[in-house]
Amino acid sequence: MLGISVTRDKNAADCGILRQMGGEHMKHTVRSIAALAGVSRGTVSRVLNNQPDVSPEVRARVLRIIEETGYRKDDRFTGGDRICIGVIVAHWQDEYFTNGTLRGVHMAAREINAGKVTLEVRRMNSRSDEEYIRLCEQMLELGVRGLVLNVPDNIYIAAEIERLHQAGVVVVTYNSDLPDSARVCHVGQDLIKSGRIAAGLMARCISPRDQLLVVTGNMEFRSHRLRVDGFLERWKELGFASDSYRLAECYEQYELTYDTVRCALEENPHLHGIYMATENVRACVDALARVRRRVAVVVNDLTPEARRSLRSGRIDFVVEQDFSAQVYRAIMILHELLVYGHSVKLPVVYVNTSIITRELL
Repeated sequence: MLGISVTRDKNAADCGILRQMGGEHMKHTVRSIAALAGVSRGTVSRVLNNQPDVSPEVRARVLRIIEETGYRKDDRFTGGDRICIGVIVAHWQDEYFTNGTLRGVHMAAREINAGKVTLEVRRMNSRSDEEYIRLCEQMLELGVRGLVLNVPDNIYIAAEIERLHQAGVVVVTYNSDLPDSARVCHVGQDLIKSGRIAAGLMARCISPRDQLLVVTGNMEFRSHRLRVDGFLERWKELGFASDSYRLAECYEQYELTYDTVRCALEENPHLHGIYMATENVRACVDALARVRRRVAVVVNDLTPEARRSLRSGRIDFVVEQDFSAQVYRAIMILHELLVYGHSVKLPVVYVNTSIITRELL
């Protein structure tokens, strides 16, 4: 496994160190130590990692409570000079994205300094904010120095990244960004450009008199919003009217996407184009087969379903991003920073965007 530990999420109660006291098992974590000491989790983490910016009085109090409770860090990853970099793998319905993330982790594992760095990976079971925060807690317990995240753009996750930052953890986001958070860098696709490319391709397939359906996932995710923004920006530049399209938010759910596409096709005979700005190409293709209509279809990401549909001619273009490269580069940025002290030069790093046609497969 090249020094990689991959674990699915488990309840936070399963993590941490148990100490038997008075015949009962008591768990002590960074959170509980912080509560007992009356300080933040970040302060406890800085004390545990012997970092500065803690007053002597507070440091002494935290160390005393650590000694009294018997708290011990998990030293599998923090012993000696070893640095732990964590990766939290978001939950996708399509395993293509999960597999791409893990592929990027393994790519990085072949190049990192294995004598100094361990990669700790946690796979999510949902997209809930609570699970994101719980996994960040687990990573903090492990003593990670850097963390790679794919997250929704909301105030709860931004606040958690701020807490990680205060605890001395360097955060790099991939695929979906929180630009106003304390993350030091984002690695991903140029989403505005991706949407603009899709609009240019669609404009070559339908006329200004035709109607268009734009299907997106969850607009809470910056990656979904910006892609749509880029598409509609270019769509307007190309002379298409503001009432020539309908935008549908389908949350990456098969049934909702299928019903949305099917109803739109049945209700609008002038609908001649569909832009799938998110997952669930299969739902779109199944709806087209049910209604027996052939319209121009542009999708993102060369998933197995997109590849099959492109080969069969059921979709026309795929705007592809290098998903594995995003995770790989995010890890390597942390590796260069934490191991060799190389500064982060750019706040945003873009991977290549490609246009895939049937002839390229």
